[in-house]
Amino acid sequence: WSFSRSRVLMQRLDLSKLPHIPHPRAKKEKTSLLLITLLVLLAVIVFAGLGGVYLYRRKKYAEVKEAWEKDYGPLRFCYKSLYRATKGFDRDGRLGKGGFGEVYKGTLPRIGDIAVKRVCHDAKQGMKQFVAEVVTMGSLKHRNLVPLLGYCRRKGELLLVSEYMSNGSLDRYLFHREKPPLSWSK
Repeated sequence: WSFSRSRVLMQRLDLSKLPHIPHPRAKKEKTSLLLITLLVLLAVIVFAGLGGVYLYRRKKYAEVKEAWEKDYGPLRFCYKSLYRATKGFDRDGRLGKGGFGEVYKGTLPRIGDIAVKRVCHDAKQGMKQFVAEVVTMGSLKHRNLVPLLGYCRRKGELLLVSEYMSNGSLDRYLFHREKPPLSWSK
């Protein structure tokens, strides 16, 4: 091997056929372009996932209207307002429990004190009972009946809203002897 011989080889060498040596800046540009592309792709996937979760939850907790609701019944309340009115269906505000659910006391700003019956939707006849009460009580008007002010039907929740009876249930006076008899003014 000699340097004089390599000069001859160098003169015969076609430099255009040699591969280009990558410039250090070009490698950094490719790396940053790849990194930006991956970050944008990750952001799109995250936002699509969050959007899917939002739509799923919105559909799951949507208030569904059926044909009987259009024809019958009083005012329809939104779940959020009844939840706030009863302070989250707090145990301290529970008035009683029956065969088809629990009753809670609440207060709505424009209406005042209300009683909210949370119908037990796990019972076989829970939905039938709910529809029957909305249809019958919503159309009945009598001075001796507590009027049904409205209802709320949200997936998983069936609520009936009526006026709050400050003197309690008539049941207490009729069937429990501990209470004194009612005066005519009550």
